[in-house]
Amino acid sequence: MINLDRAIDRLAAVTVEFSRIGVAFERVAGVDARAGAPFAALPLTEAEVCCFLSHRRCWEIIADGPDQYGVVFEDDVVFSHDAGSMLVDDSWVPLDADLVKIETFYNRVRVGSRHTPAKNGYSVTRLFGQHLGSCGYLISKGAARRLLKSTMRLKAPVDVALFSPGQMTSARNNIYQLMPALCVQALFISGNTASPTQIQFTPPLHRNKRAIDRIRVEATRAFGYLRNWNFFATAAVDAVPLRFDEAAAEAAKPPVV
Repeated sequence: MINLDRAIDRLAAVTVEFSRIGVAFERVAGVDARAGAPFAALPLTEAEVCCFLSHRRCWEIIADGPDQYGVVFEDDVVFSHDAGSMLVDDSWVPLDADLVKIETFYNRVRVGSRHTPAKNGYSVTRLFGQHLGSCGYLISKGAARRLLKSTMRLKAPVDVALFSPGQMTSARNNIYQLMPALCVQALFISGNTASPTQIQFTPPLHRNKRAIDRIRVEATRAFGYLRNWNFFATAAVDAVPLRFDEAAAEAAKPPVV
């Protein structure tokens, strides 16, 4: 769980959240953009660079650790009421999974038409379209090692690198979506007063892509389609739902566009 050293209030809030679902976590000190990014990686902002480096710290722990999988969270995560039982058991994870996105960003996304039952009424399906956000995802040890090698130079924000089919760092992985999702960022929960993360607080720069960059993105997207044979066996969903208990469901709502 990524948390800045100065964000003591956020650590207290997320500790309560993990306690609510009965799951322990390891705190990973985030790279603080307030002190300035350690290097420039245009067109990324300093906050985006620091956010990416924070996630790389988590990948290093997973890559060097004894477990087959790790799950990375940011400190504004809000869980479904039954997330704990899923997080303490990896038997439901597909054997070929490199990443499983367990978060919803409440945007329209393309997923596989085949859903494999997981447990407790959840299912997993391949994630083929862009589904941004990096507040909660499962990653295999092998994928963590590969991502560390392929992101020595930062070219896109971390959630784009992980979950955009136009990025080779994403297209090379077998990515699944858990349905419904286990978690969401606090900003999507009605009545939640948690402050946004620094990455959200920093307005994104307007980026005009060069023609060669646009060509690379489309070529990568085509590579992903061919690699996964996903021309036909897909379906578009308006938003990946989040499972809450009845009381919490009243508080959940998609972002206002």
